[in-house]
Amino acid sequence: MNSLAAQLIDCSAKGEPAILVVVANTKGSVPREAGAWMIVSAERATGTIGGGHLELKSIELARSLIAGATSCATLRQFPLGPALGQCCGGAVEIAFVPVTANDRAWLDELHEVERTGGTFMLRRVLDTGATLALPLTFDPWHVWVFGAGHVGKAIVDVLGALPCTVTWVDSRDAQFPATAPANAVILETDSPADEVRDIPPGADVLVLTHSHALDLEICAALIARDDLAYIGVIGSDTKAATFRKRFEQRGRSGTEIARMICPIGQQRGQTALKSKHPGVIAVGVAADLIERRQLLRANDRPLAVAGEK
Repeated sequence: MNSLAAQLIDCSAKGEPAILVVVANTKGSVPREAGAWMIVSAERATGTIGGGHLELKSIELARSLIAGATSCATLRQFPLGPALGQCCGGAVEIAFVPVTANDRAWLDELHEVERTGGTFMLRRVLDTGATLALPLTFDPWHVWVFGAGHVGKAIVDVLGALPCTVTWVDSRDAQFPATAPANAVILETDSPADEVRDIPPGADVLVLTHSHALDLEICAALIARDDLAYIGVIGSDTKAATFRKRFEQRGRSGTEIARMICPIGQQRGQTALKSKHPGVIAVGVAADLIERRQLLRANDRPLAVAGEK
């Protein structure tokens, strides 16, 4: 459970007062972008707004608000210079929003927006009497990994540190580790290819099972869809050529076949990775997915915050 809404709902259900700490506005060089968040309670802090003295002071302030049972939100300015001992040189405006057991209704709304994507407008009264209008924008990143072998394990471990939701599929229950990253859901099934129909549109998919025949079956189902962001298959150029020839023999179109990327990982120019070590492959694959995702979303609008009387 690592999503923003899920963690806040957990605090609410437990009656644990918490402060949602969000980077509202930025100017100049700063450690995190607008929209970065933390959840601070009396005992714990999750998420990050950039670390360093800024984060330390924000946690201290959030806990002082909890101790004072503050009900109003507040905005605070932090210049990132000598005063905070950080050399970024910019400035950030941080919103501190109390969350209690009485907030379950809007938390459920937030959870749905976070799940499906879009913008949730959080409106709260500030301690100045103005209204905080804080847009929280979510673009869910779903990654499906077929295969729980050495490379599959390494990739899921790396993805565990990224802001994505991982669905990890294999027909061999014994291959899965005793514990998986918090953002990973394990799906053991006798028919992995049948699970392709449940992959959400826009997802990234990695195919790296123990069987070339199973890889081919899964890929056949994947390339029939035109709404996936990425279909990557582990293997060599020879394997890729064999798969493409099989698909041609099955009457697949060139457009469908072109959706399959094989080999996977950073393969372009000087960044091509030569090592076959599972960890190196995992890092290369994750870097490639991040780069592709950033290119697709290059025109996204930044978050902003408005306070008005």
